[in-house]
Formats: sequence, C-alpha cells, structure tokens
Amino acid sequence: MPKDYSSIKERQSYVQKSGEDWGNFVMEFTNKILKNLNSNIHIIKGKAIPKGASLWTQLAIPVGKIGSTQRIWGDIDLVAINWERKPIAVISCKTSLHGRLSETLFYALVLKDLNKNLKVLFATPDKGRQQKGEEWSSEWGSENKPTKDRLLGTHYLDGVYIHNQKTKLGGSVKDLSELARDLITLGKSLTH
Repeated sequence: MPKDYSSIKERQSYVQKSGEDWGNFVMEFTNKILKNLNSNIHIIKGKAIPKGASLWTQLAIPVGKIGSTQRIWGDIDLVAINWERKPIAVISCKTSLHGRLSETLFYALVLKDLNKNLKVLFATPDKGRQQKGEEWSSEWGSENKPTKDRLLGTHYLDGVYIHNQKTKLGGSVKDLSELARDLITLGKSLTH
C-alpha cells in the first residue's frame, strides 16, 4: 500500500481502486460458496443494475417533493438476489471505517424503511486502527469491549462480515465465510 501520494487525485484514485477490488473480492468469494452450495442466490454489483430496471427501482431512494419520481442510488455496492431477481440483501463493502460506516448506517435506515424485508449487510477486511509504530488494533473491538463502530453496526445493520483472522468475532460480527450461508437463510425466510 502506497504511503506517499504526489496529489490528492492520486490518493483518491488509489482509495477508489482498493474499494472496488475489495467489493469484487467479496462478490467472487461469496458467489463461489453459493455456487458450491447449489444456491439459487447470487451477488451482483449494484452499479451494474441498469437505471430504471425493476431491481433498480426497488432499491433506489425517492427524493424531492412529494409525488416526485426522482430517485437516487444509495450506498449499494453489492446486491444479493434470488433466481426471480428479487433483492434479499444489499452489501456495503468498505476497506476502512474512517468516515464510511455512518454513510452505510444512514442508507440502511432509509432502505429498510422502504422495504421491510430487505437486509443491509456490511463487509470489511478490518484494516485496524494502528497508528505509526503501534500494534494492530481492530476497528471493531470485541463483544466484551466493543468500539463505537461495533455498537452502531450491530444495532443498525443485519450483519457485519469481516475477512481478518485477528478480529474478535461474535454476535452479528462474523467471518466473511459465513455470508453465503446467512444469505441462503435470509432467502428462505422471504419465501415463507
């Protein structure tokens, strides 16, 4: 990971690329497990959903004056859908929490208000809170000593999935490898 950038644009480009790479990893990793489990659920990129398509309309957020047809696309990096293309969950993928979890929490509240059955999930590699020279420290703390982010994430999100063996898991903070099975369970609850 580069430590020095010659411009703000270079730094922003790096951050955007690493975020896209993380989202792609989450999608491919989870889709592989879903396929091996013979599930009818799969994950697609949120930005690949064409504006105006039925799925886009179900997930886009109405804005403007009452009666307006104007909509915006929120913090939807990935979407888990079933074979009918019905959304089961949206997945926000962030490489770090710095200023980003609050965005996900806001959109979680709005999206769940619009669609009571929709689940909002969060996936992160937990890069930690280490300062220069300090030992690595999880952004999520532990169940017994949670960080503010863990408290907010476990209260407002339907699951937090982490890809880091150092992170203390528990409750709704789980290993990324559990995401596929949880999506299958969520998918079954929608059919009953």
